[in-house]
Amino acid sequence: MFFSLYFPLVSTLACNGAPPGQLEMLSEGKIAEAVLYTNRCAEHRDDEDGASSCMQLQADLQTMLGIDVDAEDSYREAQKMIRTSRRDVRVASCRNAGWQALFRHRFGTAMSCFMRIVDDPQLAHRQLMEGRFGALCVLLELGQLKEAGDLLDELEAMVAADAGDSEALPDQPVWRELIDTLRYDLATQNDLRTAAQLADHVYWQSGITTAMTLQESSHARDDRLARGAARVQSPLLRARIDYLDSLRRVAAGQPGAADAAVAHLNWSIASGLYAYQYAVRLEIALASLACGASQLAETMLAPISAERRAAQGHRQLEYLYCLAKTRAAQGRDQESTQIYSRYALAAMQCLREASAALAPFAHRARRVNEQLDDVGARLPAKYRRAYRYLVDNLERSDLSVREVAAEIGVTERALQSAFKNSLGSTPTEIIRQKRMDRIRAELQGDSVHGERSVLCAATRWGVQNRSTLVNGYRRQFNEAPSDTLKR
Repeated sequence: MFFSLYFPLVSTLACNGAPPGQLEMLSEGKIAEAVLYTNRCAEHRDDEDGASSCMQLQADLQTMLGIDVDAEDSYREAQKMIRTSRRDVRVASCRNAGWQALFRHRFGTAMSCFMRIVDDPQLAHRQLMEGRFGALCVLLELGQLKEAGDLLDELEAMVAADAGDSEALPDQPVWRELIDTLRYDLATQNDLRTAAQLADHVYWQSGITTAMTLQESSHARDDRLARGAARVQSPLLRARIDYLDSLRRVAAGQPGAADAAVAHLNWSIASGLYAYQYAVRLEIALASLACGASQLAETMLAPISAERRAAQGHRQLEYLYCLAKTRAAQGRDQESTQIYSRYALAAMQCLREASAALAPFAHRARRVNEQLDDVGARLPAKYRRAYRYLVDNLERSDLSVREVAAEIGVTERALQSAFKNSLGSTPTEIIRQKRMDRIRAELQGDSVHGERSVLCAATRWGVQNRSTLVNGYRRQFNEAPSDTLKR
């Protein structure tokens, strides 16, 4: 997950109450200092809004460092501190769940969460930009470089639209440098994985197209990217660009290029960047295999072999490919074939999963089915069972909050509090929203015709009163059920 290097920078840029100096520390690559500073701020901020922002940034850094349990607790505390509105709690809950899901390789949930943010026009520009960045990261993990590039174009357009308006988008110069770095990064990832020696990397080849370069010649593209990269001055982003340059040189077989790439890897290890250092190892391994330097690839893969053997799906995909290619280069053909078979199977499984994960992005609109998981993911583990029970029994008109609470052995008050703090909505409101979602899904299908059918659809989902249906439906979708039926 090479994007994890950018994540804390973007989260700070999008945060309304980041501590003074936090952005500068991260921009300079002082990760350890930024972690300590954020922890102190989270403990000593007196104002609730500032404390909530600090706690969220602390959770972001914990997520980046792989401290998942502490991060989940910090996110929950940050949401409890929000006093502005329940809507702000919902947005924060969705955003936090999206990042946690992404780092856990739950791409469908992550995309649903980020697209909810992207589709909310009432949010501030920097929040909308963070949502797009999150969706871009999901696309990169799914091998969709062209689609990720399209989202990057949207980000650039938003920065350009807010040029000169520091209130709409603070720290615009940093946003511009970030976009230039990301564009150079995407081009490097594309060029690396289209190398002739890596043509059998079927998972990536299935998503890579030449569309990134159709509009201009290779020389013109490289010149444009180089100009953008040259503008970047922030030490953290500059270090990433310099590393990408060394990666290109390794792939081209240039002597001494590996030393610079390995130096960047050592920096990531010293900084405790858990997810990023593994991404760097795999990137160096791919570049090494592109030029036939299998020994360097073996050196990069060795420290992560034990972890990747036990992993599944996307967690092991790139590792299996690099290992199969390394064994083939060493003349261990039978072992290489066996590993490549495992890689091919994992690639097919990941492609099937990707089709569902990409649905919220492909339609650019909220749907019903894919939202279920991300709502549940935003609840503490104990209360996810309550949410699942609630969803499984939506069609029952007698479903009550007391029954849901009893199902998991908590009081109604505890259940209400957990839902409000995590989702910004009560269990009753969630039941109402989900029922209206189901009714709307039926109305948008081909099987419902006429008012009687509308009432039947409502009854199937536990809504037996016509006024309750019309009022709840209009409140949620800003139109009557009959209006949906006519379309």
